[in-house]
Amino acid sequence: MIRENALALIVSYYLSRFDRVAYQNLGFDTLTGGHQAIGSRLNVNPNTVKNMRDEFDSIHDNPRVGWYQREIWPSRQRVVETFEDLEEFELRSIVEEILQSGPEGRIYGLDAVIDELIGKGDEDTESKTVYIVRGPTGRRAEEFFMKFHSQAGQPRQGELIDTRDHGCGYDFEIRSEDGTVYVEVKGLRSEVGGMLFTAKEWEMARENRERYYLALVRNLADQPELEIIQNPAKVFIPRKSVTTTVQVRWHIGQDEISTYLAKR
Repeated sequence: MIRENALALIVSYYLSRFDRVAYQNLGFDTLTGGHQAIGSRLNVNPNTVKNMRDEFDSIHDNPRVGWYQREIWPSRQRVVETFEDLEEFELRSIVEEILQSGPEGRIYGLDAVIDELIGKGDEDTESKTVYIVRGPTGRRAEEFFMKFHSQAGQPRQGELIDTRDHGCGYDFEIRSEDGTVYVEVKGLRSEVGGMLFTAKEWEMARENRERYYLALVRNLADQPELEIIQNPAKVFIPRKSVTTTVQVRWHIGQDEISTYLAKR
């Protein structure tokens, strides 16, 4: 990957993640005008900027569908892992420096990331991560599970407590006379795919064992199907990944999900 494209990739991630706010805060009146201005400053084709943005759209909460038909490429994964924890104003400051410096300028504190993108590109063919961020896919999966629980009472009857904004390593608690169980909801647009667990989610899964459930909602783009998996830490053997931002995550690959479903 050339330096111009590596820089454009970071800018495009910002555009996708923060959508209209990003364009407005960068001073662009229109999306097309923004792509043209960015392309001019970084010496890349404006359509390249748009296409890169579209690649990130499938994992972000914006009106565009994005390129959900394929798994996100390793270079795009590295961008997500590096910048996903930054607030809008933090990431905007980086993007503004990129646009001001242009393709020839060196950017303090960012050069190592850019050099890695240039050097590695998409050579990491082992990665099969499908990033499931809490955007439209995640919300639809959560809503599907809530409706399912109200109708079927699975995986356990009881009071459903929403803990999604608490950062506790699961999305819901179910409280009953038999005790409390914990449910983490993951969504896949298609029949198969991989999943990403944060370090906290996987820690809670290992700690709570039989009291921890994975609610996997598949085929969200068509006819959703819900798979309840008790004690996922016993069922799956994920691959540990330490990201550039030094966050530990646990990945369950597409092949392992397919193997589990085939054994049912």
